[in-house]
Amino acid sequence: MQILALSTYPTDQPSHGGQHRAHNIAKALRAAGHTVQVAGVLGSGGFPATPGFVAYPTAAPLTQASGESRQLEELCIGDLFAHDDSYFDSLAARITPTPDLILVEQPWLMRFARRFADRHPHCKILYSAQNIEHEMKFDIIRLEQGVTAALAAQAKVVQCEVDAIRSADGIACVSATDREWIVHHASVPCVLAPNGVAQRASSEEGIQAAKAISGAQQFALYCASAHPPNMNGFFDLMGPSIGALAPNQKIIIAGGAGPSIMQDVRSLNVGGLARLCIATGTVDEATLQGLLDTAHVIILPMSQGGGTNLKTAEALWSGQHIVATHKAMRGYEDFLQADGLSIADGSSQFLTALRLAMARPPHTLSPPERARRRVLLWDETLKPLVALVEQMSHSAPGTKISAPVMSPAA
Repeated sequence: MQILALSTYPTDQPSHGGQHRAHNIAKALRAAGHTVQVAGVLGSGGFPATPGFVAYPTAAPLTQASGESRQLEELCIGDLFAHDDSYFDSLAARITPTPDLILVEQPWLMRFARRFADRHPHCKILYSAQNIEHEMKFDIIRLEQGVTAALAAQAKVVQCEVDAIRSADGIACVSATDREWIVHHASVPCVLAPNGVAQRASSEEGIQAAKAISGAQQFALYCASAHPPNMNGFFDLMGPSIGALAPNQKIIIAGGAGPSIMQDVRSLNVGGLARLCIATGTVDEATLQGLLDTAHVIILPMSQGGGTNLKTAEALWSGQHIVATHKAMRGYEDFLQADGLSIADGSSQFLTALRLAMARPPHTLSPPERARRRVLLWDETLKPLVALVEQMSHSAPGTKISAPVMSPAA
């Protein structure tokens, strides 16, 4: 089957969580025998020019389209490419051949997909929901602009999500909590396909790169992109002071969150931050694996947002000590009692759990526990999504199908 994967970011060299999920979905569908084209609109001026993608629109058309704040830029882009004929045509021209199925990552380009599919009656749509977007947008905008602006924005995003749900012929989501909200609005199958982790190979090069960053000192690792909830979670859980760690211990922040955290005005109120934290910025895959291999503890200070955190799967697969919030474990509840995992939801509890974990001997997984955690690999977590696509490929246009009879992988 010819499949179009439609998104607001390229996926060939993934860095943030959404890119990793979209990249692995395309990989799983190709492994199942489908042909997958990835296309869409670059949702940021920071993305490089990418085949199949329309360049990031200039600010003026976005403002003219809906006059929204930058936090709702994806929603504005969706409006622009659904309703402006010239923008619609610019993206439609990049889609060749005509797909049998359009897989829409997140709700933003669903209205474009629906307009495109209406011109090709054989074309079906699968909505790949990564989050309950309106909850996350509310949290972000409330902190930046206040409750009134957040409520207004939330209402618009809710409508976008409900439209996406009702426009789809099938839906895949990442957590049982998300699925509960989605099925309330859906009349089509909705499967649970949690976020997973790639089985990366360790390398001496990666280990040495990690040691160069840490100075061969014991460290806790936080992997996160420069997404506002990642910074908010860090300050919510790691403030007001991380000075309780020993002088020879460090916290390494890998990914775009690091520089953003260190430059944030809130960093001035976190005691010990400048002394104890190392912000690497984005690192390559070998170095990331080296950091995961040599970390003593992995921290997951998630305090807002829905969906699931693929960094949680990464942490569980690493086998190291983990300090996480309950919110970070959403979608991975089967592992709440896992050996080496400490759960803490308040700042003082989180910092105490981190200090205690740093004082323990290194954690290792037994062979049976490693085998139990194989359900976290992308090959396993995406099986329900691949099965749903298979069912959709054999159903006639307009035919109602039932969800594949499968248990979620995690």
